[in-house]
Amino acid sequence: KPVLTWKVGGIKSRRMLIRYFQWPVEAYEGFKNYLFRGFLANIAEYKFYKKTKHSFLKPTYFSLFGLFNIQKYGPLCELGEIDFWCQLYALTDGDVFADGHHFASPHNFSLEDKLQMLDYGSKRTHKVIIEHGDNILKNFDPSYSWDVEKEKIEYS
Repeated sequence: KPVLTWKVGGIKSRRMLIRYFQWPVEAYEGFKNYLFRGFLANIAEYKFYKKTKHSFLKPTYFSLFGLFNIQKYGPLCELGEIDFWCQLYALTDGDVFADGHHFASPHNFSLEDKLQMLDYGSKRTHKVIIEHGDNILKNFDPSYSWDVEKEKIEYS
């Protein structure tokens, strides 16, 4: 007689499913984290902007329970990834490594008159913004080239 079994994302039994839901949402490997981390990040973006109104952030005006956010539009930063990362690394004294996910891609940023961050739902990102956001705003160079900077270092 065949036995009916089921397996979803490594969950093999009802008991295991119940245990997954007992883990806090913040537990990285927790099932709830996989389901709700996007919602939590959206809520965190809204709350962080509302609290700080930091000019380095693209404003998040509204969040509907984290399901979606209403955020000011702006053209994406088109600087190359290496040039972008190296410049942020220099402007933050390496602190961008605290949250490489949000700072690694220039497409997480808008560049109009100034550089502004679009995706900032992590507490680690918040810390970098609080410590270095003003410096990035003041000193970010849209024409920065890592190759040019590297030559300056080599010939110094």
